[in-house]
Amino acid sequence: MSSTPRYWATKTVRQAWARLRPTVLGVVASLVTVYRLTLRRPIFIGVTGSVGKTTTKEMIATVLASRWTGYKSPGTNNVLKAAVLSVLRTKRDFGYCVQEFGVGGLGEAVPVEKQFRMFKPQIAVVTTVGDDHIDAHGSREAIAAAKGKLVAAIPASGTAVLNADDHLVLAMRTRSRGRVLTYGLSPDAEVRGDDIRSDWPNRLSLTVSHGGESVRVQTQFCGAHLVTSVLASIAVGRAAGLGLQEAATAIEGLAPVPGRMCPVESPDGVTFIQDDVKAPVWTFPPALEFLREADAKRTIIIVGNLSDYQEPLDPTYAKVARAARDSADFVFFVGRWATRALKAKRSPDDESVRAFVTVDHINDFLRDFLEPGDLVLIKGSHPDRLGGIIRARLDQARAAATGLPASSAPAPAVESEDPVEVPAVAQGIGQLVVGLGNPGERYLGTPHNVGQQALDHLAQTLGLAWSEEDFGLVARTEVLGQDVLLVKAGVEMNRTGPWMRELADQAGLRDRDCLFVHDDINLKPGVVRNRMGGSSGGHKGAQSIVAAFQSEDVRKVKIGVGLPPEGTTVTQYVLSPAKGELAETMDKASAQAASRVMDMLKLHVKEAEAAVEDRG
Repeated sequence: MSSTPRYWATKTVRQAWARLRPTVLGVVASLVTVYRLTLRRPIFIGVTGSVGKTTTKEMIATVLASRWTGYKSPGTNNVLKAAVLSVLRTKRDFGYCVQEFGVGGLGEAVPVEKQFRMFKPQIAVVTTVGDDHIDAHGSREAIAAAKGKLVAAIPASGTAVLNADDHLVLAMRTRSRGRVLTYGLSPDAEVRGDDIRSDWPNRLSLTVSHGGESVRVQTQFCGAHLVTSVLASIAVGRAAGLGLQEAATAIEGLAPVPGRMCPVESPDGVTFIQDDVKAPVWTFPPALEFLREADAKRTIIIVGNLSDYQEPLDPTYAKVARAARDSADFVFFVGRWATRALKAKRSPDDESVRAFVTVDHINDFLRDFLEPGDLVLIKGSHPDRLGGIIRARLDQARAAATGLPASSAPAPAVESEDPVEVPAVAQGIGQLVVGLGNPGERYLGTPHNVGQQALDHLAQTLGLAWSEEDFGLVARTEVLGQDVLLVKAGVEMNRTGPWMRELADQAGLRDRDCLFVHDDINLKPGVVRNRMGGSSGGHKGAQSIVAAFQSEDVRKVKIGVGLPPEGTTVTQYVLSPAKGELAETMDKASAQAASRVMDMLKLHVKEAEAAVEDRG
């Protein structure tokens, strides 16, 4: 809590470091700049771009390693600390040092201009300019201006290696004091690629030409969009004095970079293409093109949380889902906003587009869904942890092959729990109303249980009594001649979906026949909103329901409870009993929500009757 001494001590230290950090790092950069002056033999190469930095860096290092010993920054390390370490770890007798730079963000502790003065690049490589960090910069032109600072940092004796197929990158030639060497598919590119082939199961191959020479390059990579990295690395090799064939041969021996269109073969015949480092929306078209051209039994794409998009959340997810649906046989989204993709379904029965809340949920589904010969592209970001899908499948396949228990079998998802035994009280109902919350007296009066509080108001208004069943507390009523079941679930909030779906299925109800009431921290306390459907809005209980029904047509009433006070986590806030003014506000709002529920139940009956009359 915010009143503890430990909290204030930690906060004071963080504030002090925030003030001192730019000064400390600036001093470090100045000291490293002095050391850099002693490194006369190595060629220092900086790589930047919105996408392809790491793959290009790895290829460049592989090309140069065919002749010299050198250093490359490990993994995706592209911040100041990584650049400092790259300089310090480069020995005087090395031939090269290659470092990628993530110049896209704003507010660096040490300005990028000073970082470049420290690193002193002799070759600057720019791959492409996209929408990464578009929120921070506002436009691709502004992003290009930031990345172009690397080109401006090279000396007159240096070389700028620029992508001729990206007009924003090509325009950086005016900022170079040294030589400019272009690469790409454009006829005007100096290092040019053509005759490209990348139809799975074939790996990427192309013909590269420069200075009147041509060579056929057979890589181990997947996806035609990686041509940019191949050409850039060969261009760097040429700028460093390597022959065209020498550079091409080096690339042919390089394995795909883990997490970047990297194929992983499962023993049971399923192939994964792992591309789960980041998932900006603008990078999806080439990945989907790879799937369209692939020769596989079934093509499947699994997508995590999207990033770097300019349109609102709902249309962005739906647009990506539709494009993916048109390129693959099946499209599965995973994560907090996964249910937004369900708008891409062609019909309520369309199972080619599905949404899952967690990796465990989709693992449970994929366990029996995937078949030998399937090609599965996994597109996401590090925080999504989609690599757990591959690990679970490999473990499952090994266990099946050896007969031994799976050591890391995926945890059973909530969808696979024992089916709900629906008693007679649920038979013959026309509508189902569920109040979300957690079972147990300790949760009574908490913001997270305000949905159940609303059902208490409704039951009291109608003079209903609650009866305890195996699956929760139930009350039965009649609305305009139609039987309605009110339920306060006996399961935890985040497990409501599969339970509610099972109950609806056994009672013969459609998604639109169901309604749930829940809290919403994004609404001010006391605000009540009712919706005839829509996404979960990030609420985990609502996520569970939408994912279980694979539909956004489940009706809902949301009750605002507001954000937690400073120093209190969301979990602490929603699971602690409300007091004082908040408790009074919640009580009034739950009464209002009960009235909204009744109005929605009546409207549903009238609409059903009108539809019957129209058909008659």
